[in-house]
Amino acid sequence: MENKMIYAQEQWINATEGYSSGDSGVYETFTDSIGELFRSCQHEHGRCISSMYMETENKNPERIGWVFEKKRKYTDTNEKYLCETWVTLHKSEPVTTTKYDYLTN
Repeated sequence: MENKMIYAQEQWINATEGYSSGDSGVYETFTDSIGELFRSCQHEHGRCISSMYMETENKNPERIGWVFEKKRKYTDTNEKYLCETWVTLHKSEPVTTTKYDYLTN
């Protein structure tokens, strides 16, 4: 059985000033291993400060990702700020549907 690659979405938060600074959208990662992906995220985004959870239908929370933090520099001033990266794991790309809302007369 072929292993499927993990999909992820990254959201960046400027924790120093309290605003969102971007979103990667959902993309296919390089691995099918959650452990390998976690270590890669840690290397890129700093220490893990929390897990992300989603409540399921049976009210049991399930982990769906992690929150990392790292000091980064603004590109224009070189001043440091604390960046949080929220990494959400996905099984596949999101499904997009189109619904037409016709005007009738």
